[in-house]
Amino acid sequence: MSEQETLDGTANATAAGAARPAFDPLQHGLWRRVLDGDGHINHAAWLRACAEHGFVGTCRRCGGYLAPAAPDDLGGGRIDYEAHCAGCGGILNAPGGRVLTHSARRSEQPRTTHADGNR
Repeated sequence: MSEQETLDGTANATAAGAARPAFDPLQHGLWRRVLDGDGHINHAAWLRACAEHGFVGTCRRCGGYLAPAAPDDLGGGRIDYEAHCAGCGGILNAPGGRVLTHSARRSEQPRTTHADGNR
């Protein structure tokens, strides 16, 4: 066996001495189709993925697919979302529909604008 296909459809050489590409967690996460324009969970898209037993993204730990759980309506307009990794068993939480970043990199943080228009 000289090559094995990865989740993104590319081939990794697995022959002795061949280097595997480095895993980049910034290439993984929730897919755009389940997010709205401001980075929150799109409720209808999430429910559709649940009904279809589909996936909502890939895990930033291992690259495995994220399976959505039914949203948890806590009342008062707050709905929490949770997805489980099929690979490592990790859990992704989106409390109140907010997607939390797992990086301290400035480029991965949500954009905020202050009252004076500056970031």
